[in-house]
Order: sequence, then structure tokens, then C-alpha cells
Amino acid sequence: MAKKSKSIDHVIDAALKLATERSWRDIRLADIAGEAGITLGELRGFVSCKVGVLRALAERHDKELLASLESDPIEGDVHDRLFDIIMRRLELLDPHKAAIRNIIGDPADGAADWMVLSGALIDSQGWTLAAAGIESAGRREAVKRQGLAMVSARILNVWAHDDDPGLAKTMAALDRALRDGARWLERLDAPLAMGQAFANLALSLLQRRSRSRQPAEENRPQPDNG
Repeated sequence: MAKKSKSIDHVIDAALKLATERSWRDIRLADIAGEAGITLGELRGFVSCKVGVLRALAERHDKELLASLESDPIEGDVHDRLFDIIMRRLELLDPHKAAIRNIIGDPADGAADWMVLSGALIDSQGWTLAAAGIESAGRREAVKRQGLAMVSARILNVWAHDDDPGLAKTMAALDRALRDGARWLERLDAPLAMGQAFANLALSLLQRRSRSRQPAEENRPQPDNG
């Protein structure tokens, strides 16, 4: 009988099942491979390390979110769109709530893992901003992603411990966090604009200097090697 092929989804689902039963720190790569029904060598073909499983989970979650928004789009002002998208994320995670609670309790083994997780969280916010129709460019986009990542991490923790079926505590915390974030971003607008203006000026001066030096270098006498 042919062996059924496995996918990254099998790995993610196996990790979530294990995380439902015990803390993430206590789960080893060999445990995930065994639960997924693959060898360690096959697991290495999907992820480079244990935290890579969480990054794969984040990527799958982004795809699930975007697919759900295609069939059930959100409306309203910026605040409402962001609120609804983040709540939609939590709704999609609800079947794995116990696992998520154990994972966020101790998700990383060291600084390198934290960097990977932070990068995955910030990347996800880019998709959240795109889905809400409020992408921007440059430093402002980076600030928005980082700020929204902080909000999302905080709200995920509130949601993970919110046993109210209506999620009243989660929704109140999210509403407050988004309003605080909007005010914070407004205060940063002027400094960000000034910083961008100085960066553009510096780039322009460097380009002008480079262009002015180029003719001089072209007209410089070449050494006689004869």
C-alpha cells in the first residue's frame, strides 16, 4: 500500500494537537514528527527548526484570513475594519484555543527564536493592513506594522484567557488598543514626515554629488602604460 504523502498542514496540525496536551517548551521536534507520522528527515523538509512550525502556522493563518475575507468582506471606517479583521483572526483560531494558550505561554527557547516569531508577527500585520485597505509606504508602514504587532500580541493573550462566549473582555481591550494606537500614530506623523524629508534630501545630495564626480573621473588623464 502506497504511503500517503504528507504536507506542512500535517506538521502544523500535529504540533497543535500536542500543544493542546502540554506546554510548547516540552514538545520536541521528534514529538511533532511522530505525531505527524513522518521521520525527522522528512520534518526537516518542511521546517528548519521548532519555531519554524509556528511561522508556518502564522502563514497558514494569514491565508485562511484572506480567504475568509473574499467570501465575507468587512466594511466601515479604518477602526472598524481593523477591529473586524483582528476579531476574524481570533475566530479562525478558536478551534485551537487551548493549543494557542499553551504556545503563547512560552513560545520561544531563545533570542533567535524570538526574532523569528517577531518577524512572522510583523509580516502578518502587513496582510492585515492590506486587507483593511490602509497600506502605506516607507517608515510609516513599518511603524504601523510594528504597532499593530504589539496590539495583536496583547489581544491574543487576552483572548486566550477570555472564557466569555461573547468575548466581551477581548473586544473591549481591542477597541481600546486600536484607539490608543491611532492617537499614537497621529502624534508620530509630523516626526515621520520630517525624517522622510531629511532622508530624501540626503539621498538627493548623494546622487547629485555622484553625478558631479562622474564627468571629472571620465576626463581624468589615463596612465600611459606603453
